[in-house]
Amino acid sequence: MRRRSTSGEPVKSRRRKAATRKRRNAPQAVRRSAGLSKKVALLTRELNEALERQTATSQILGAISRSKFQLQPILQSVVDTAARLCRAEQAQIFRREDGIYRHAVFHGAHDPVYLEIERQTPISPGPGTLVGCVAMTRQVARIDDAWTDPFYEKKEDAKIGGLHSCRSCMSVSRSA
Repeated sequence: MRRRSTSGEPVKSRRRKAATRKRRNAPQAVRRSAGLSKKVALLTRELNEALERQTATSQILGAISRSKFQLQPILQSVVDTAARLCRAEQAQIFRREDGIYRHAVFHGAHDPVYLEIERQTPISPGPGTLVGCVAMTRQVARIDDAWTDPFYEKKEDAKIGGLHSCRSCMSVSRSA
């Protein structure tokens, strides 16, 4: 039904303009979208890392189940997996025997002469080596340049192995 004016003629209906959004909100939406993208990327990265850890755990458990109680294949699986997770080119595990640490397994390209030195040299807890420092402090340790570090005792061995910097990413077990 049309409205009529007081004179009886139809009144033109006025069209209302649709309310337009103010453009001030657009940058905020872009910022919100960027924030969501960062969160999605972070969560995706965390998910991938969790899947990688789960796969690594599965591989180690598989090595344990296949090993028939032989320690060497288990340690090799552990060092290979740890190197992959840490994205390290080289990794080693030392075992504690009677208060000193002996080389058990390695991962990566090592000079055969250096590996033989590592196998033959027992390490005592103390500040002179990376393993000794970790054994003494029970904390992660790092040597930025073994060739120039005044406390590092195995400089010649490090030169043979071509090692400059090293870091322990695993703590040493308190049990024998």
